[in-house]
Amino acid sequence: MNNRQGCQVHSRIARGQADDLPAFHTSAREAHLAGQLARPFDDPVWRAEASYPFHVAALARRYRVSTHSAERKDGLLKLGEGTARTLGILVLRELIAHHGSFTRSLRKSFSQGATFGTWTTLIQRFLDEVPAPQLPELIALHEHNVTQSLLKEIKDLRNGFHHAHGVRRDHELDEDVEKLEPPVVSALSSVNWLSSTDWFWVERCEYLDESSFQAVGLRLRGSHPSWEPLSRPINHPLRPERVYVDGTPPGEPIDLWPLAMVSLCPDCRTRELFLLNQIANGTAVLRSLEEHELTIPYPADSQN
Repeated sequence: MNNRQGCQVHSRIARGQADDLPAFHTSAREAHLAGQLARPFDDPVWRAEASYPFHVAALARRYRVSTHSAERKDGLLKLGEGTARTLGILVLRELIAHHGSFTRSLRKSFSQGATFGTWTTLIQRFLDEVPAPQLPELIALHEHNVTQSLLKEIKDLRNGFHHAHGVRRDHELDEDVEKLEPPVVSALSSVNWLSSTDWFWVERCEYLDESSFQAVGLRLRGSHPSWEPLSRPINHPLRPERVYVDGTPPGEPIDLWPLAMVSLCPDCRTRELFLLNQIANGTAVLRSLEEHELTIPYPADSQN
């Protein structure tokens, strides 16, 4: 083989190796992407951030990106209470439907504003009083009663922290995080069925024919703060300006008014999701995740 032939052979080999490089890099990138997509299925916090209702998903993200011990502790406490609040809104809607109205005894729970204990008490009432919920996913609370005990454990830990005197040192904060993280992560894992619920806001309901309608609105997906457009066919009309929740597969969407509302925040002028916090003196106060408040008139109910 002369020098010219040798150079041609080496050139072809080099070109062949170069041709293989893009395929190698593509496979590596695809494997990395597959790992990122699969991670939420292995990590309850990632799964919550990616697919749970917004008031849990956003708090899951805040905890995941926290670094200092004090931030991690605060993030875990907020995530535990946010999980209880989201469940509490759903079970409160079931209790209202079960009793036929937002009764006085239910409203009394919100006279001083909702607390962690308010939500766990409502969840227990749901377990005691509602055997067949309208939202099928809530059956999981009956079948696996571990969620309620985990939420109570988180609440008790939080109360214990609040009763501690003085400023917590770094090693004490680390110990608090070690105590909090297992029940919070276990509680998140126990309600993985929340991924199957779809919360959405109806802007308008379009008539198609006698038994067909189109709901047009917005929804929040996972922890992302921006609203995305929604359009879905339904077989009965939905009331505009209302928040609905539905399961998987889709059934009959459940109206969450007055427990959840979407409105332009008067403070920041952005559209936010507000959840019920207090009912007193003929008004209902709803609060967003940013601690902004929305007040609406809501007359008292005469029923017990």
